[in-house]
Amino acid sequence: MTWRFEFYETLGSTSDLLKEKAEAGAQEKLAIQAFAQTSGRGTRGRSWVDPGGNLAISLLFRPEKSTDFLAAIPFLTALSLYETARQFSSGEADFMLKWPNDLLLSERKMAGVLIEAGGSADHKWVVVGIGANLRQAPQIEGRKLSALSEVAVVPDPAVFGRSLTLQMDHWISIWEAQGFAPIREAWLERAHPVGRHLAVQRGETYISGSFSGLDEQGRLFLALPNGETIPVVTGDILLD
Repeated sequence: MTWRFEFYETLGSTSDLLKEKAEAGAQEKLAIQAFAQTSGRGTRGRSWVDPGGNLAISLLFRPEKSTDFLAAIPFLTALSLYETARQFSSGEADFMLKWPNDLLLSERKMAGVLIEAGGSADHKWVVVGIGANLRQAPQIEGRKLSALSEVAVVPDPAVFGRSLTLQMDHWISIWEAQGFAPIREAWLERAHPVGRHLAVQRGETYISGSFSGLDEQGRLFLALPNGETIPVVTGDILLD
């Protein structure tokens, strides 16, 4: 099945519209893309500011094994974003993945992902919302943001979106055929290196340590100063 695209000049949220269509029975591999988004959402209830000319797209999946898919899709999406951005940029561009699915350019956030799931037991859906700064990065106090335009002639957002879905198909096919191991290896090759100092933020709590890899489920291993290593399932990662 090939991807089907719906394009809108302006939407509140591509994911909200796609979730409505999913609940109404839309088939998988439907992509909704807006050239301007007024109420974009990030993780943990944050807003995703879209100044226009950037990527705002949501993708619909109906996986047979939703639990396994939900564990893998953050990393599949991150790899797809990384390779799509690399495709349109010069070889000097300093891209890096930050756990689990942020794309950084020169250590400043360029793209983020919001994954939502729902539906009935026999008709589940997963919506992957992706926002990427292509033409310009919004100015948000306290945030270090970047845009693809810093290292590339920016493609039309529709062209970037179509290329992204091809990358999604590529990485999902590898995962379906070989499992999570090659996805984990590919992600680690493109991510902050092992040993990198970072902190995990959970609300007002910070846990500092160093990155010590991923386990077979994609959990982050954090090596603490006392020698203990703990798995991290959820939290914001802050790079030192």
